Amino acid sequence: MNYKQSFYVKPAAHEVVETTVSLAADQRPALIGNVVGVDGKPVDAALVTVYRADAPDMPIAALYTDEHGQFAFGPLAPGQLYQVKVFKLGDAIRALEQPG
Repeated sequence: MNYKQSFYVKPAAHEVVETTVSLAADQRPALIGNVVGVDGKPVDAALVTVYRADAPDMPIAALYTDEHGQFAFGPLAPGQLYQVKVFKLGDAIRALEQPG
């Protein structure tokens, strides 16, 4: 089961705000995962893109993995089929110089 909670806080100068967060049940699905290389080690900065299967040319979300190869998307629609694409550039990146 997923849980969610959200709130705002606007601390004043030199103020320490203390709170307790009670999580409410959230039935919406989410996708979390790890990207690892062939060596089994986490892959950071891999691009993970999510598409609805019925609209494969229109990504609904995209992000880069963190230093531990982790990613998270949500909330997703229950019962909807998604395609997840993962891409990691292996070559050096060259900046494109614009004529000026």
